[in-house]
Amino acid sequence: MVDEAVELSRAGRFDDAVETGRRAVEMLSGLTARDRGTVLPTLVLACSNLSYYLSDAGRPTEALECAEEAVRLARELYAIDRRHEEQLAEALDALARRLMSCGRTPEALTAGREALALMDVCPDVLLSRLLEPYAMALAATGQHAEALQVSDRALQLLRRLAVDQLVGSQMHDALGRVLSLHANRLFEAGRWEEAVDVGAETVAHFRESMTGSQPRRLGYLATALKNQAVCLAGVRRTAEALAAAAEAVELSRELVAAQPEVHHPLLASCLDTYGGRLSEMDRRAEAAAATDEAVKLYRALAAVDRAVYLSRLAEAVGNQGAVTEDRQASLALTTEAVQLRRELVADNRAGHLRDLALSLLNLANGLARSGRLDEALAVGEETLELQREVATVDRPAILSRHAEMLRRQAVWLDDAGRTVEALALGEEAIAVAREAVAGNRAANLKILSYALEDQAARLEKLSGRGSRQTRWPGGTPSFSKKKARRAQVMAREAQELWAEYQQGASASG
Repeated sequence: MVDEAVELSRAGRFDDAVETGRRAVEMLSGLTARDRGTVLPTLVLACSNLSYYLSDAGRPTEALECAEEAVRLARELYAIDRRHEEQLAEALDALARRLMSCGRTPEALTAGREALALMDVCPDVLLSRLLEPYAMALAATGQHAEALQVSDRALQLLRRLAVDQLVGSQMHDALGRVLSLHANRLFEAGRWEEAVDVGAETVAHFRESMTGSQPRRLGYLATALKNQAVCLAGVRRTAEALAAAAEAVELSRELVAAQPEVHHPLLASCLDTYGGRLSEMDRRAEAAAATDEAVKLYRALAAVDRAVYLSRLAEAVGNQGAVTEDRQASLALTTEAVQLRRELVADNRAGHLRDLALSLLNLANGLARSGRLDEALAVGEETLELQREVATVDRPAILSRHAEMLRRQAVWLDDAGRTVEALALGEEAIAVAREAVAGNRAANLKILSYALEDQAARLEKLSGRGSRQTRWPGGTPSFSKKKARRAQVMAREAQELWAEYQQGASASG
């Protein structure tokens, strides 16, 4: 019966796998009364497997409960005989994955670390599996640099292990998942071009394994396309990004038609990404429709299981606010996104602080557009504080947005007549933007050009105010003239960078 459930799961018959797996657990639980020591290893395996089937069937809370029971039983087994360390590690691996799915990332990280620590010398196949959720948990708790190292290690292992494996085998699927994982880690590290390359390999990998409409692999392909759309957008290949996102939505709708209760989360995620890509192409009405559908799906999912879907709801609400043209409605959505992010940060500060800073940046922009300048400045100040905190842990991941927030806050300070503060922040914006350009030139030329242009305008304005100043014969040029010359240099550099940016935009289509 345990083997039968495995075959049903591989065939995509998730509900049938759940029922068969549950019967296997019940039968084995009854047998433990007679011979607990002999039956316990199989019962641990059956409980772990059932947690996967429940997860595939879209029942994350039940899946977590089952994984917790598998770990409890595996600990009992390990206490009886230390040679069962591998089975305990596998049960902890399943638990880490279920905790990740339920948004309990710090606990997932703890489970992943314990699983790895159990094995002095892990078999490569098991090690590759343990590293996968561990990398995700590291990223979700804000430890992006280590997450990238772990995903790279997992990928090197899987490339070697999958060399002689058949297309569509479990090891082949595992390689595809780790490719997708590594592409995400590269993107978070600001290595966008590399992320695009690995993402393209991921999409090709899952296309190769498609022989019909198997739900599991169709889901893998849809997810890979969705992630690739984000990476392509990061390197300004907007038309390709839109095409990938549109295909991801199409595939996820196909899955929902067959199993709506299982695949609604995937559809919501794909729609959210698609809305962003439509917005980048100035197809605002379509973008608003896509993000609105995504938010409605996430609200329904969060109503059933808030812990699991709160983060994704917060992101979708923020994205809906960004594409909503009605200013007041946009501001209300952006405010809601901040409130949701604050709730998440209360439980996992490291994992959600960067996203809260982004939501606050969007709120500050909305307040400024609505003429609420004092409120925009207050929110902008909080945003900068949070971004600086994030930068102490993972500076590359926040540089672009930090430069943008510094630039905008300087503009608002200037508008409020706080010129000295605006100048100081404008200089910081340029410095941070230059640092961002050094890490990823194409992606950050625009922000550096804007920062230079803004600061040049401030200096030009100040030099104009002081144009009546005189200087003694043979003396040094007045401070105002120095400002004017510096403004000219900045303005010229801003124009050159903008031309380079525009040339890159034309080349990327």
